[in-house]
Amino acid sequence: MELSLRPKNIIIVGGGSGIGYAAAEKLLCSGAQNVILASRNKIKLQNAKKSLAESLGQTNNNIESKIHILDFDITKIKEHEALLEKSQNMIEDAQLDGLVISSGINFDGSNWKGWNISETDWDNVMNTNLKGVFFLMRNFANLLYSKSVKGNICVVSSISAHRDLLSVYQIAKLSLSRIVHAYGKYLGERGIILNCVEPGPVYTDLMKGLADFTDGIRPGKQWNDNSIRRTIRAEEIAELIYLLMTQLGEPLSGSCILAGGGTKALFP
Repeated sequence: MELSLRPKNIIIVGGGSGIGYAAAEKLLCSGAQNVILASRNKIKLQNAKKSLAESLGQTNNNIESKIHILDFDITKIKEHEALLEKSQNMIEDAQLDGLVISSGINFDGSNWKGWNISETDWDNVMNTNLKGVFFLMRNFANLLYSKSVKGNICVVSSISAHRDLLSVYQIAKLSLSRIVHAYGKYLGERGIILNCVEPGPVYTDLMKGLADFTDGIRPGKQWNDNSIRRTIRAEEIAELIYLLMTQLGEPLSGSCILAGGGTKALFP
């Protein structure tokens, strides 16, 4: 079976680095007509666009014209619709039909930190990792439905959704995974496919503490919390995002793919 992208014009929130950047590279190499990198960090977005254009330019004609950047704060829910309209205007006659959300902030809940969290820290994580994500998924899906456009939404959750909920980060990710599982069943009836990936430990700006551990390519210490004894690469998660954005996303509608390399001590 030959796979092909179902959506062609895709917004990637959190596309300036890490998993979002890797997803942008994979989708551009796999037939995306337009990719809009969205983030709160303008410098990261500019650097990401330049890097993608340089790395893909030799094999993809006019690649720079396919990459767009958008200053986007997912927590500003009242601005979602205006920013989606701005995204649509960036690609002119092409129709937005794909959304990847890989943005997020972390919070260390170890050693009673999660129990004694401040209200401000709780709200910051929840607003970014759950509330903002939910409303953006909803607003994007409603936009597609209003235009009778079929499309795909893929959310990056976390293996933390399967851990003890010691941290607000884990609480947010569990809630997000369950939302995808529930609403994915119903959005499919509208031609909108909603799925998510739950990565294990991936070395990104969010998880800088993993820099000393090997990912199977980068040298480093062995990671002993999973069966493959290494961390997961952002490029591997990007491959799963691509899979969920192809026609195989349809039979998987409402699914969360756990990608932890056989991580131990998870709930059954």
